[in-house]
Amino acid sequence: MPSFVYNKAAEELANGTIDLLTDTIKTMLVTSQYSAARTDLVVDAGGANDPVDAEINVTGYTRGWGGSGRKTLGTKVVVVDQANNRAEFSAANLTWTTLGSGATIAAMIVIKEGVSNDTTSRLIAYLDVTDTPTNGGDIAFTFDAEGIIQFSTV
Repeated sequence: MPSFVYNKAAEELANGTIDLLTDTIKTMLVTSQYSAARTDLVVDAGGANDPVDAEINVTGYTRGWGGSGRKTLGTKVVVVDQANNRAEFSAANLTWTTLGSGATIAAMIVIKEGVSNDTTSRLIAYLDVTDTPTNGGDIAFTFDAEGIIQFSTV
């Protein structure tokens, strides 16, 4: 599945409800069990196909709201790319260390974690990644040089 920004997140990015630079923005790792849709709203909507249901479950990754497996994006910037008529949101690359065997990472989801649980954790972007099996080693993700999220002006 291609990468995308969730519809509600696009609205909230435009109206300022989500501020990529000042809000705490996190990532979570999911398996292919999650069938992403642009209309999905939150990490846990109470259904059987929510991102929380597909979050990887291996040693070294504490899943769920407030879990240490979810990494906070750091060194966040938004820059203009005049040549391509867009703005680009970027952050520092991420590494998860010594993730136990047993899961295959299919995607990284960018979220704004809710105040007290995942029923209010807003889905921002679905980032398709090459299927990556966990094997007890480190898993590093290098974000695209042209941004994690691109905002086109055309």
